[in-house]
Amino acid sequence: MTISAQKKQQLAAFLGSLSNAAALKLFAGLEADRAGKRPSSHGVDANGKSSLPHDMLLNNLRTQLLARGAVPAARKYDAKRIFFSPFEDFFIGARDGEKRRARIARTSLEPIWRLMMTEKALTDAAFAAAALDDAIRDGAETEALERAVFIATEAGFGRICEEAKTNQAARERVVEALGDEAVFEDMEEIRRLLTGVDFLHQLQALIPNAAPSLTEEQLYQIRSLFLSAHEQSNTLGAYILLALIGRLEKPWRALGVYYHLASSADERLDAARDAAAVLPQTLFEEFETLARALEHDGAGALDAETARLRVTYFADYADGLARQAKKIGDNVFLNRVEASRDVAGEAFDRFVEQALAALRAAMPVRQGGGSSQLMSQRPDIAHALAPAIIGQAGDAAVLIAAAPSLAARLGAEPDFSSLITEEARDKCAVFAKDLIVEIRAAEGDERKAARRMLEQILNVAAPLLDSDDIGLIRDRAAAAAVAV
Repeated sequence: MTISAQKKQQLAAFLGSLSNAAALKLFAGLEADRAGKRPSSHGVDANGKSSLPHDMLLNNLRTQLLARGAVPAARKYDAKRIFFSPFEDFFIGARDGEKRRARIARTSLEPIWRLMMTEKALTDAAFAAAALDDAIRDGAETEALERAVFIATEAGFGRICEEAKTNQAARERVVEALGDEAVFEDMEEIRRLLTGVDFLHQLQALIPNAAPSLTEEQLYQIRSLFLSAHEQSNTLGAYILLALIGRLEKPWRALGVYYHLASSADERLDAARDAAAVLPQTLFEEFETLARALEHDGAGALDAETARLRVTYFADYADGLARQAKKIGDNVFLNRVEASRDVAGEAFDRFVEQALAALRAAMPVRQGGGSSQLMSQRPDIAHALAPAIIGQAGDAAVLIAAAPSLAARLGAEPDFSSLITEEARDKCAVFAKDLIVEIRAAEGDERKAARRMLEQILNVAAPLLDSDDIGLIRDRAAAAAVAV
């Protein structure tokens, strides 16, 4: 999750203030929480929801603990972790809506493992897992036992799923044991993936997690691995390419792998074209889902920081897909990118309008009094602003400041965002100058309240106003504060 520099500093200061014991406990808790959710490096999970910045927090804690000579405990290495590790590239934080291919909710893992340890049809899997845990504790060889866990689980899941197809009562019993239908569907997906565990392990060995790019050699090795998996099963070949999406730091780079396969003269690929086509289909389905999610959120209440992160990620995704498609002149995919950009651009215009409203909420006004200001509105310094309003306004200001550049990347109307940005900048400047007048005219607690509100609005408006202008306003406010 991407957060502001100010919040990073605040978090670093807080983490640095923790005792070793508290920091180690927090480190373990974050590791456990991350095991139940898959945060995205872009601030949102696969369903577009904001998530904790696990990696940033863990890295910060690890650095500070090592500097103090305290070593964080290693992640638990056991049968459960070994069993689920081949499928980690398909994990998402949580499922929202219909089941999508090659997407397994991390929240499903615990109930699936619990079923493996308690279900009669999975007795062999439970015994194999127990034997594997014993071998790990004893420091013995585990390769054969790991394979035994996968084989026994594949057989057990197969029996359960086959019975569920013909026996509704049996299906309902398993669904009840797992918690809901969504977990059952994730278990079915794992059953299909179990037939290709060896191929998934090979992919993980070939491509490091969060790989920034692929070399020519890796492209050829991926092609060879894909063809080997496809020879065993059409489904497995497609799963290898879908797992690749999860291993790349930027998923849109996987489109280049599809073009590599599509342009290859390897005759073995003739029979695998349909399986390879699953890769771009999945990329564009996820991309178009992001656009629809932005459209949906544009009709609701604004979370400015989340909106900015999600729009930025969408724009990165759009640019990445477009670059890959332009390299080979794929106008069909380019048109799909532009269509989704149009949808996101309209949603972004609504975000910017809502952000301006959130910014205005941090600049309350009242009807002025006195002979020279009888009909004008003045800053309302009588009521302190709630911290939530100030925080929302600060996030809104960051979004508004970035609006023109983001609008251009989305193909939205740039003049609209530029006008909103200019209006927000003017309102902040005028409100700050009006507060200087209030500081000069007020006394005692009222003067303190006016100065406090001025500092709040200057902090909020920092992304919009020039630093020199902010410094000048502060100097004028300091002079006004000593006026008699």
